[in-house]
Amino acid sequence: MKAILLKRAGRAKGLVLTEVPIPIPGQTEVLIRIHATTVTRGDVVLRKLPKLLTRLVGETPKSTLGHEFAGVVTAVGAMVDRFEVGNRVFGTTTGLTHGAYSEYLCAPQDGILATIPSGITFEDAAPVPVGAMAALHFLREGGVVSDKRVLINGASGSVGSFAVQIAKQLGAHVTGVSSTSNVELVESLGADEVIDYTKQDFTEGSQRYDVIFDAVGKTSPKRTRSVLAEHGMFVTTQKLRQERLDDLLAVRDLVAAGVVKAVIDRYYTLEQIPEAHQYVEQGHKRGNVVILVSGR
Repeated sequence: MKAILLKRAGRAKGLVLTEVPIPIPGQTEVLIRIHATTVTRGDVVLRKLPKLLTRLVGETPKSTLGHEFAGVVTAVGAMVDRFEVGNRVFGTTTGLTHGAYSEYLCAPQDGILATIPSGITFEDAAPVPVGAMAALHFLREGGVVSDKRVLINGASGSVGSFAVQIAKQLGAHVTGVSSTSNVELVESLGADEVIDYTKQDFTEGSQRYDVIFDAVGKTSPKRTRSVLAEHGMFVTTQKLRQERLDDLLAVRDLVAAGVVKAVIDRYYTLEQIPEAHQYVEQGHKRGNVVILVSGR
């Protein structure tokens, strides 16, 4: 099978297309034919880190990157009872030594893995596990409920675009922060207000927010203190989180109900992953960058 191996940490040219054997699932594993994966900001960070530093940030070093995926189960281990051949599934490679930048992947049946809702394409499902789960986790950490005033910094990115939709579903009053070119996008996701950061610094406004969610890790509690309501919460993607299957199932339900969808900026092929990494590294992507690994 084809896979993109990280031959050397650092620049994107260290990602090399290689032929490797198709893995064989263990007794409690499933073999998945990958149809779509993504390039996230986290993948770019991990590409640059030596293996020792990767362990220090709580990640399992991988010779093949790719944190989230969508595909079809093509084989199952003898003790697998949660999935069967033909299931359309999506999930993450957390804890695995092999990522999703490949045509096939073995994943444990008790990992962060679930079936894809009917009617949802592989390319629309692939960005959900990382971005939507992160958004849900931090919104819950911030205590977002109905009628809370929530500001989402970086509202046009992967986590931010999911956060706008989920916060609205929770009944919050949502203010998104984005650049001029993304104002209409954030409005289309349901934001009640959008602040164009090229024209206005939200930290200098008069509005107070119950929750400030920094979805891009570019601000701080100190800088936002003046616009945080009394007893308000500041949450950020800079904080490590633990992935939970329950969170994946929760966002799957939102996707199935049609109230949350992935924003997709660009598509690349497996062979074009180095170019996709270079694009994401520029820091201007809208929503998600999807890698099309095989046909639908």
